[in-house]
Parts: sequence; structure tokens; C-alpha cells
Amino acid sequence: MSALPKYRQMDYARFDFRISNGLGSYLEPDWDDPGLGVEFYDSQGILRFTANQTSSPPLVSGSDRQGIFLALEGINLENFALGVCDARLSCRVNAEQVLPCPTVMEAFQVIPDSGTEPVYTTASKVKSELPAEIPAQLTDPVIEQYIFDASRKIDAGLSGLYPTPFPGIEQNPATPGLIERLCRKLALSESLIFLGTLNQMELNPLLEERAMAELDRIRKGELRIAGFEPNLSVYQGMILPEENTGDYLD
Repeated sequence: MSALPKYRQMDYARFDFRISNGLGSYLEPDWDDPGLGVEFYDSQGILRFTANQTSSPPLVSGSDRQGIFLALEGINLENFALGVCDARLSCRVNAEQVLPCPTVMEAFQVIPDSGTEPVYTTASKVKSELPAEIPAQLTDPVIEQYIFDASRKIDAGLSGLYPTPFPGIEQNPATPGLIERLCRKLALSESLIFLGTLNQMELNPLLEERAMAELDRIRKGELRIAGFEPNLSVYQGMILPEENTGDYLD
């Protein structure tokens, strides 16, 4: 299994898991089960978020080379206490309750913001792709904040799959090229949105959507980051639809 992902309270967490049949295959839950959902409790035992198909973010299914998995992308951690958070899963497969109910597993760890997180591109690289005349309101500090936010979004998306954070753009060796490009696209997208707001026009050509699709391809193993080996697993937990399953299965 992968290491427990670590997120800061300013981050948006990801959680994913599989339902195994115990024979090497993975199952989808009964999506029409009204009890299908995942509750997230912080380190103080307080329920902070309940996920289902209609929550924000919603519980969705996906697949990779190993098979089906279920995932949540973008859990707001602002109110989560620092420490390890538990996920409590309830679901049915072929109308049979997956036991124990709920199945409890460690989901992720919320850690303090150190204030020294690396960033993966530079303001000059972002500005080189912006229109020639940049209004005074789009200052370097504004772009640098977009870069910081983009860097943390990448960390959140790949935490548990790759060792994050990656080296910063000013370090030696520097940020991997694929990660720098993704960060630049995300920061550029926010900069274009900013410009569009100033000029009351649309200047964001789906850059964020394309960058997030590329990030998803990395997560699925379709793209590899040169010089970095991914962890063995792209999912955090596995549950078995059997009565003798222990409480903690991660």
C-alpha cells in the first residue's frame, strides 16, 4: 500500500479506495444504495465531511491498469484538526452489505503549513506566455501566489503516488520538467482569468482543464515523471466484502 498522504489545511485532499472480491478483481458498489457514502472524521473524532454521489466533491468511480477504484477529489481541509483522519465507508455490492459496516481506514494526515513549500515554476516563465502588455494590476506577487497555489494543487493530486513535494524550481536538481509545465499552465490559467476579469472578456482557453487532465494521466500511470519512481499503489485502501475483515485495512 502507499504511504499515508499528507496534506496541509490549505490543501484539498484526495481519497481513493478499492473494493476487492478477494480473488484479484475489484468491484463497483451498488450506486443505487442510499447508504453508500464515506464519512471523514478528523484527529479529534469530529465528523467533518460526508461524501456520496451528490456531495461536493462527489464520490465517483474510475479505473486504471489494476481495475476499478472509487475516489474523492478536492476535500476541503480548512476545518480539519491536525493529525490523522479516518474514513468510514458504508456500501453494498450486489445488494450485500460490505462488512464491517462502517469499514474504517486511515485516510490521510493533516499537517501544519511550514511556510517553506517549494514552487515549481517562476513568474518570468508564466509572464513569457501572457499577452505582451500586462496591466499593472497583474503584479509579480499576484502571479507568484498563483504559482504557489498551482504547486500545492499538484502536490495534492500526486500525494501518495509520488514523494511530494517535488524539488523547487530554484533547487538543484530542479523541478521535473513535466511538473514545471503543469504548474506553469495552472498559474497561466489563473493569470488569464485575472486578465479576462479586468477586460470583461474570456481569456482562459481551457488551460486548467487540460492541465488537470494531464495530472490525471500521471496519476493513472499513463505519463511518467522522469527521475521519479511512483509508489507501488495508486490507491490508499482496499476493503473486502467479507465478515472477517478487520477494522483497519490500510
